[in-house]
Amino acid sequence: MREETIRILWLAGSPRERGRQHGRAAAPWIRRYWAELVAEAIHAVHPLSAEELGQWLRERAAPALALEPALTAELEGMAEGAGVPFEAVLGLNFYEEIADLIHARGRPPRPAGPRCSAVILPPDRTAEGGMLLAQTWDGADWWGDPWLFVLEEEGRRMAYLADAGTLGGVGVNDAGLGSVHTGVTLRTHPPGLPYTFIARRILRSRTVEEALRAVTASPSTAGCHYIVSDGSRAVDIEMAGTVHAVRWVEGIWATCAHFEAPECAAQQLAEDVPASRHRVERLNARAVLCSRAQPMDLLVILADHIPGPGEATVCRHPGPASDSRSAAGIVIDPRGRRMLVRIGNPCQPVPPLEFGIPLSPV
Repeated sequence: MREETIRILWLAGSPRERGRQHGRAAAPWIRRYWAELVAEAIHAVHPLSAEELGQWLRERAAPALALEPALTAELEGMAEGAGVPFEAVLGLNFYEEIADLIHARGRPPRPAGPRCSAVILPPDRTAEGGMLLAQTWDGADWWGDPWLFVLEEEGRRMAYLADAGTLGGVGVNDAGLGSVHTGVTLRTHPPGLPYTFIARRILRSRTVEEALRAVTASPSTAGCHYIVSDGSRAVDIEMAGTVHAVRWVEGIWATCAHFEAPECAAQQLAEDVPASRHRVERLNARAVLCSRAQPMDLLVILADHIPGPGEATVCRHPGPASDSRSAAGIVIDPRGRRMLVRIGNPCQPVPPLEFGIPLSPV
């Protein structure tokens, strides 16, 4: 579903106040997304009622909520602002976990193909001498376009792209730390921190090392590459439930919906990932042609349509060959504390919006 333009939401105040602001602004989206998740559970071969799904969510989320009281308060405020049960906002932030549960109860098998993909250009390939990070934001056809959140939290400022009703995404903070992420479907989702909590932890951090510790301190409930950079260095953190691997990025780097470290790859759902590897190959092939690149050049890279196995492309469009779509293209310049966002497929001739510290349109 396409929105007319990017939606921007500024959040400030206490955790509960930020949550209320978020909930009031995003109430129709939160209600619709929760209704979709409940409908999936109800129509499984072994159905769950909304009440049963909510109880399961509370039990599954308990470890994460105990670790993050501020985010818990923000979610409580979000539920109040949107006028929905607490379980509804939990569900949006534990989407991967609900998908696992529902498909285990008889819904069609989860697609294990590519979702988001990301690419990094090293300093010697960019015009201003700092790393540039970029990724596609891919999601289900029925999910709306992501929003841009501009947030102040305990003196920290951050801007990130995320789905309405969720607590964290890809972005940059006022310390000059940027991060992009690509999801990997796991065989199982052990208790721990969901993607949105970990993404928020990254943007609270002031250094790459601090972000690395924040990501790996607890198990993850979902598989993901978390790529973090200060513009000079970058690290790729593969999180696969109770195991993780750390790789410092050198040169041009691309990744998608599979792990490289053997201990993490053993946890992913699909052993064979040709479509995901094709997307990585295409990103690398286009990135090596870059010299003195500007942020707009990376949006061009993300617009690649050369098909691979299963007609997989970097820029995904809804249709018979795709179970999802690219809902945005994002380029992050950590050193410049700015991000470039194009809502919709990266190939669309829509002027991107650029945001920079102090996190206002430029």
